[in-house]
Amino acid sequence: MQRRVEAKLASGGFANVLADLYTLLDRRTVAAHDLSDGGRATVRAFEHARLLRTAAERCLSRSIALAVCLASRGDRSHVVLGVRLSPFGAHSWAQQGDTVLNDSLEEVQRYQPILVV
Repeated sequence: MQRRVEAKLASGGFANVLADLYTLLDRRTVAAHDLSDGGRATVRAFEHARLLRTAAERCLSRSIALAVCLASRGDRSHVVLGVRLSPFGAHSWAQQGDTVLNDSLEEVQRYQPILVV
């Protein structure tokens, strides 16, 4: 899924990928406070996959792919994009409510969220 998202980002552009994600989340998920058992297994699988394919420089495609996989199970999550100023940096992660799904809380606290999909 991550490779598909990377290909879509390269060919279709950022705005189109986010619009498709928003549509998918709106159609296939409902708001919930907790992930389903399948959703928790999906998050664990993404963590294990990190050993095979590094997450470095792939946070956006990885976060979108996780949100898509969770949506296929009916679990709603959000992709958050954040920035920091000094030194400038950008980062993204998947989140459900206040729970960060694919990164550490310490890492995401370094960034100011600017967009939540």
